Amino acid sequence: MTCEIIFNDRGIQLNNRQFENLINFTLEVAETSALNSETPYISHMKKMRDECFFPGRGIAIEEDFPDVLERKFWSRMFFNTSRAIFERKVGVHEHTYWQAQAIYQAYSTGLLFELAVREFEPQWSAETIDRQEFEKVVNGVKDNDRAAQNHQ
Repeated sequence: MTCEIIFNDRGIQLNNRQFENLINFTLEVAETSALNSETPYISHMKKMRDECFFPGRGIAIEEDFPDVLERKFWSRMFFNTSRAIFERKVGVHEHTYWQAQAIYQAYSTGLLFELAVREFEPQWSAETIDRQEFEKVVNGVKDNDRAAQNHQ
């Protein structure tokens, strides 16, 4: 049986095991990187996982996550989860057959949440680990410079 993570007319299909792993990996990343002000979002996702998700029932972003700040948070977390899988920080890496697909699923889900934010803020992009590294390596932006830009 499959489930979907959807926003408007776009979505990603996963089987139930993949969906369960994606949510659990993303919660693991979120618990280690969320700000104190973002912990209610983690509680909300845990509640959704424990009470609402079931075989065949995925995420309908518009209904399940109507708050734009929470959408921003989950966009960042799903993108960072793809990075964490790549770096072997989440998941069991004894076997590697699952990694490429899981990275795709996490990244694609991050894109869906980003799209859901852009409904309200068309120019918004998630401040991800990959984006920070890109700015540092390609554009020579130091962490202090980046922090100053974010507060403007």
